[in-house]
Amino acid sequence: MNSRSHLQSFINNSLAIRQEIQRFESVHPSIYAIYDLIELVPDQLIAQQIRDHVVCIEG
Repeated sequence: MNSRSHLQSFINNSLAIRQEIQRFESVHPSIYAIYDLIELVPDQLIAQQIRDHVVCIEG
């Protein structure tokens, strides 16, 4: 791999990382709101199942 293609790869990866950070930051408030709502679910088993799914979505 020559230095130009290495640089282009680095730029593409950096852009992808920045876009992922922006995506996460844009959905993060909604994720916190979901956790707040989960606290209102009276059935703890269902609440935990929902929490587990949200954790998977975060990932």
